[in-house]
Amino acid sequence: MTANRKLTVGSLFAGIGGLELGLEMTGGFKTVWQVENNEYATRVLEKHWSDARRWNDVRTFPPKCAEWGCDVICGGFPCQPFSTASAGKRVAVDRWPDMLRIIEIIHPSMVLAENVSKAAIKAAEADLATIGYKTSSCPISADDFGADHRRRRWWLLAHANHKIQLHRPDDAEVAELPKVRRGVWGRSRFAERCRISDGIPSRVDRLRCLGNAVVPQVAEWIGRRILEAARLTELGQGPEEK
Repeated sequence: MTANRKLTVGSLFAGIGGLELGLEMTGGFKTVWQVENNEYATRVLEKHWSDARRWNDVRTFPPKCAEWGCDVICGGFPCQPFSTASAGKRVAVDRWPDMLRIIEIIHPSMVLAENVSKAAIKAAEADLATIGYKTSSCPISADDFGADHRRRRWWLLAHANHKIQLHRPDDAEVAELPKVRRGVWGRSRFAERCRISDGIPSRVDRLRCLGNAVVPQVAEWIGRRILEAARLTELGQGPEEK
């Protein structure tokens, strides 16, 4: 990665773009494509990422009509099959196999994934290891970044050319993030990210999208670690061990 080139991002199960937003908040990433099948969420993506290409079905992605290569594939693969909220019932199809298939086809340098379930993330780590990726994972919550709610998720970072160990952020790291401060949290602030102007009330759709969204500040923190590892690799200083 040269100083003037941003890492390109492809997003699966994009939702309203929380992962992409966080990565782009670092200034070092550019979203080039998104896959999302929810109509309301897609309208949000079209508003905020008008230049990115989109596809509406992960099962048929990537089509052969265009080049879909990217440096980073990110995605919060649907967690309903692993969620304790379902009381043991399998209420949705596990979409991790689709994400793994796409990763094998495109073979990005890095993969960033999140899920509510540790078991789901550990299974994904094992699968990625079989196709040549080194992986690291850990739980990170919204309250680790100063939010007044938890929104605890398991995060996975897989990489082909770098060694980056994920860990929960310490106070010093959080203090260095300029966007993690008083005023970024709260219902109204989240709502701003999901609002579109189409003249049609969509309160239920908007709340559902907000409830499913990841915390962009967590993705920003991980993105900064990715950029630092890429910089050190270019300088020949070796991978980051922290």
